[in-house]
Amino acid sequence: MEDIINPYAAPGAPVSGTLPPPLPDEARLPLAGRGDRLLAKIVDRALYFACLVPALVVAILQARNALGLALTLGVFAAAILFIYNLMLLGDHGQTVGKRWLRIRIVRTDGSDADLGRLFGLRMAVPWLIGVFLGPLFVLPDVLCIFGNERRCLHDMMADTVVIDA
Repeated sequence: MEDIINPYAAPGAPVSGTLPPPLPDEARLPLAGRGDRLLAKIVDRALYFACLVPALVVAILQARNALGLALTLGVFAAAILFIYNLMLLGDHGQTVGKRWLRIRIVRTDGSDADLGRLFGLRMAVPWLIGVFLGPLFVLPDVLCIFGNERRCLHDMMADTVVIDA
């Protein structure tokens, strides 16, 4: 009976009882502080909001004939800021806010992250998931920053970390 082989059994592999040693302190990346990351996000959002302030002022003043122009200029300014942020991301792994706070995005191995990874996996995919799942994704994404690795879900998806520049 002992020579019966179960084709559905899990594969066997020797398991050592020890974990690999942790990286020495000098080999670890200098992770950016949570406060710096938050402040960089606030700066970035405030700049986009500032692009739309003229349209908001015109709307409050109820100047309907100027609202279309103010809104168009605001959207145009926000688009220019978005393109500039993409250029900074591609060249330095930074947005305007991250640049001002001297932090940047890199791969977990310390190499530079390419723009496709930053825009696609770190921005677009989480945004799309957030559109469909709302706070069911957005809240855990943000709260993951409080882990030991200081990485949000979008960082894990893109295999990135934010470090001091």
